[in-house]
Amino acid sequence: MSNALIDGDPQRLGAYWLAGRLGVGGQGVVYEAYDQAGTRVAVKVLRGDLAGQKELRGRMVREVVAAQRVASFCTARVLGAELDGPRPYIVSEYVEGPSLRAAVTGGRRFAGDDLHRLATAIATALTAVHDAGVVHRDLKPDNVLLGPDGPRVIDFGVARTQEMSLTTTGVVAGTPGYMAPEAFSGERVGPAADVFAWGAVVLFAATGKDPFSGESLGAVMHRVLSHEPDLAALPASLRGLVRAALAKDAARRPRSRELLLGLLNADGLAGRADGPVGRADGLAGPDGAMGETARLLARGADDGGRLGAPGDDPALGVIAEDAYAALSPADRELVPDVFLRLVTVTDDGLLMPREARRSELPPGADRVLAAFAYLVSAVDGEERLRLLRPALPLAWPRLRAWIAANRDGLSIHRQIWTAAERWQERGRKDADLLHGSSLDDALRWAAAERRNITLTRAERDFLEAGAALTRRRSRRTRVLAAGLGVLLVVSLVAGGLAVRQSVTLAEQGETLARQRDTSESARLAGVAESVRGRDPVLAMLLSAAAGRLAPTAEARSSLFASLADQATGAFHDPATGPDVARALSADGRTLVSVSPGEVRVWDVATGRRTGGFTGELTAPGRPAARLRQVAISEDGRLLAVADTKGVALWNLANGARVGPRVPASEEIDLEISFSGGLLVIDTGQGKTIRDPRTGRSTMLPELDKVAVHPGGDYVVAGGKRWALPSGKAMPGFPGICSNCATRPSFSRDGRRLAIGDDKGLTVFDARTREELVFLADWNRMMTPVFDRDGRVLAGLGPTLRLYDVDSDEPLVYERTPPDLASAVGFGPDGVRYLSGDTVVTLPPYTVEAEPVDEAELDPSGRLLASHALNASEVRVADPRAWDASRARSAGRALAAGPSDPYDSELTFSHDGRRLALRRSDDAVVWDTATGAELARVPLTGITDGSLPGPAGLWTAGAKTFTLWALPGGRRVKQVPRPRLSGWTVTAQGRLVGLDADRLRMIDLESGQPYGPRLPFPGATEDVWFDAGARLVAADFAGKVGVWDTRTEAQVGDWLRVGEAPWAAAFSPDDRLFAFASQDKTLTVWDVGRGQPVGPVVRLTDSARSVVFTGDSAEVVAIGRKARLTRLPVAVGPLIGAVCARAGRSLTAAEWARHLPGRTYRPGC
Repeated sequence: MSNALIDGDPQRLGAYWLAGRLGVGGQGVVYEAYDQAGTRVAVKVLRGDLAGQKELRGRMVREVVAAQRVASFCTARVLGAELDGPRPYIVSEYVEGPSLRAAVTGGRRFAGDDLHRLATAIATALTAVHDAGVVHRDLKPDNVLLGPDGPRVIDFGVARTQEMSLTTTGVVAGTPGYMAPEAFSGERVGPAADVFAWGAVVLFAATGKDPFSGESLGAVMHRVLSHEPDLAALPASLRGLVRAALAKDAARRPRSRELLLGLLNADGLAGRADGPVGRADGLAGPDGAMGETARLLARGADDGGRLGAPGDDPALGVIAEDAYAALSPADRELVPDVFLRLVTVTDDGLLMPREARRSELPPGADRVLAAFAYLVSAVDGEERLRLLRPALPLAWPRLRAWIAANRDGLSIHRQIWTAAERWQERGRKDADLLHGSSLDDALRWAAAERRNITLTRAERDFLEAGAALTRRRSRRTRVLAAGLGVLLVVSLVAGGLAVRQSVTLAEQGETLARQRDTSESARLAGVAESVRGRDPVLAMLLSAAAGRLAPTAEARSSLFASLADQATGAFHDPATGPDVARALSADGRTLVSVSPGEVRVWDVATGRRTGGFTGELTAPGRPAARLRQVAISEDGRLLAVADTKGVALWNLANGARVGPRVPASEEIDLEISFSGGLLVIDTGQGKTIRDPRTGRSTMLPELDKVAVHPGGDYVVAGGKRWALPSGKAMPGFPGICSNCATRPSFSRDGRRLAIGDDKGLTVFDARTREELVFLADWNRMMTPVFDRDGRVLAGLGPTLRLYDVDSDEPLVYERTPPDLASAVGFGPDGVRYLSGDTVVTLPPYTVEAEPVDEAELDPSGRLLASHALNASEVRVADPRAWDASRARSAGRALAAGPSDPYDSELTFSHDGRRLALRRSDDAVVWDTATGAELARVPLTGITDGSLPGPAGLWTAGAKTFTLWALPGGRRVKQVPRPRLSGWTVTAQGRLVGLDADRLRMIDLESGQPYGPRLPFPGATEDVWFDAGARLVAADFAGKVGVWDTRTEAQVGDWLRVGEAPWAAAFSPDDRLFAFASQDKTLTVWDVGRGQPVGPVVRLTDSARSVVFTGDSAEVVAIGRKARLTRLPVAVGPLIGAVCARAGRSLTAAEWARHLPGRTYRPGC
């Protein structure tokens, strides 16, 4: 972690913002910095006056030249440089971790495999450096960083390419204690000098001492030239290599490539110190194939990478997000206001940090400042505040989003607070107030466009004074005009002007009020979206309040999201802070919250505390053990608590300890869980499976995650299986990747087993070990969890997914929570998942036993027709009373006769009065009002569509359209079928289509084209017409365009739909367009604006029919699982539906927090 910047340090360099100092050397300063995308980098800058330091500037040029030629194996990549400005700097990859010197000075010693891997990594880096024709020339412990992915060699500060001129005799460049003898004697310094430094660095890592240390430069030189260091601390496998590398004669040292080969072959080159090391590996030398060198470097990097360890150097964004998470929900809402006060935008559009007065911050900001003390500091005593880490606006994604949403307003706000400060300091003079367009812009922003910034009292006074001055000036102008006239008519005119002026002022007041409401509506909608992941009910209520303030596009989108979001509630753990661990019961009803001295048990549904106990939960002694993780047994009776010293079990009902503690080292990664009634302790390198009843443990030397069969008789890891408690290997589960499997999971009855790998997820019959189901879209980062019946499977990870395992379309739900979903519970009252400190409730998902093979809504959404698999009738029902579980008995039955599975297509006439069922060999038409059969007509050949209309039933064959009379079924006529992109029967009864070759509309009965050629960008297979065929929508590989068939004009912008369609429809007023994708999503678009009305709606079923109601107020969709979706699209009905779903109103406290200064008015 970097130290804070000091006076004189720049805040930014080019596109990089600085966060702190990483180190200072003879050449300059190295800073932690962030680029515009928030990527963490290291920036090295020459310090002081550079005009007379040509050598230093030249060295930086050489560093860039050298580093850009080096392959990035165990080195830090150079990302960019600016060498011509007043502050030359180089930007390189940030390596998270301490230097080798810092680690050794802190007490670490390298031995055995760790020392060998360290030596391999450094040798890999040198091989890459030398392969590029470069000499590092300053390899030392300070320039080896121990990163999470293994050691990295950094800092080519004095590197030279071999074709450059070499050091002048007598000039020392490098660190004396790690320089080769030839560097002191004025000889040519080449790659062999880096090999010498490698040997010294490896010896330092093993002993903790510089091998050639001395009290003066002369003493160091003497030891380098004549002293033979003691190599007894090195293992035999390294001793020969290091002895050869430290040879005084450069010609007798091995090349870096030979070092690497010796390390990878583990032969140590024993006994080869008396001569040059030869190549016995058979690989090509320096002139060999580049591919072989790359493979050698990859092998070395892989071996060195095993030395990597989790870093303890979090990025600024992580630190900020942790501080944000530790705050209460109310305090979190203050954070954007606080931090947007600490940045501003200049007139040139540049984002800059600024100092803010403490008085500018909202009430309660002290709690925010205390949480962010590492990132914000006080200046001038305590009155002014600034960012201690200027790079925070780039490094923290949440702050970056707030800035992006307020960027235009930040510039206007800068004008307001600078002018307001001047106005206050100079005695509130009218001359210092804003006026004209500047005042108009400020008032417009403050009233209508302001989002996350709350104006201070002084800023509000300043704006109100400016507006009042403008009104007074208007009145003075009016009085002067009246005083100039002496005639009555002039007085009357002046009076008329006065009346008009007062009316104008009233209108302006109403306009400002509307603008203020519009602004508040948009702001509240944004707040609703920001809290939706944590508190869906509060998000519903805020979206309703936003809609009531003003029917803005933002409010409608937020209301739409409130209905589309399936989450119905959330419970927040009142305990906050980094030292709280949580676990969710298997049925999702109970949250257990644990801190070092207390266990709290909560009923998630009611929010009431139902149990808990206090005591010393973590191991006693010094240093104090740190809480790591907790887990609940499947039956909810036991609580496992893991800390940095081990694992203990507790009886959750009475707080009694169960059995002895299981010790574990703080140095190892530790994860605990219950599986099959047993406790699984995962140390990364192996698993301990402990029976809480008997205290008996089974050890498995297995890296993959494990699951215990509910019977407790065997355990599974990947495709492997072992008996319990013996640990004896058993026949495993076939086809699972041995090194890439994820955590397995059994169903609660033990009949099914789910195992994921890099190909997908396989569900096995646990008894026969046969594959039942394969899910190809499984994300291997997810953990599977079965529901109570083993038919629904949850995937836990960055996203939460629910799968109906036995369905043809298994994915039924997907949600991306703000924090990682760490646990899920299935209960009779819903599905609940734990994300951070919040448990979110979803409605229960039930699996229908008898899905339908066809479902169709009439064009106005008043009727729903369905045909169940193997059924002999069609059901026609009212969608408002639809129950998916009763699809076979809903509504009126219309006799259809036997049908083959999935051989049914249902279509309505535009007025909904006629319903047609088309099958391979016939078509049946009914009167929907009476249920009477109007016709049953035979079909021959290929028929790919039918539509009933006023004139009868049209059926589409391969080459002709046929019209059948209704009632009766008599064939009336046939007309030719040209090559079409699509066809329809309009509400007026015309049979029309879009000619695929001429791209013109065609009256199919007459064969006459009409209207202009439509400027399609290419071929399309999916088109949709409005009721009158005046508009046509066409899909072009993920984007839909809408055209007016009368004028050829494209209506609005492209609709970016992404996936292939199942169904789509225009609203009756042609303003909206609904698009149902094959990925189980539904999007409603505003045709004229080319923008979605709300967020993408994820459905539990692929919608095969989608329509709008007759008043265009609702969109209705249904698929083959018979699940109906109804969504209002107008703000008024949306508010009503959202309020009904929320089930309550905003409390007075919630209102005051989110709508301060407004009279309390429940949003629902």
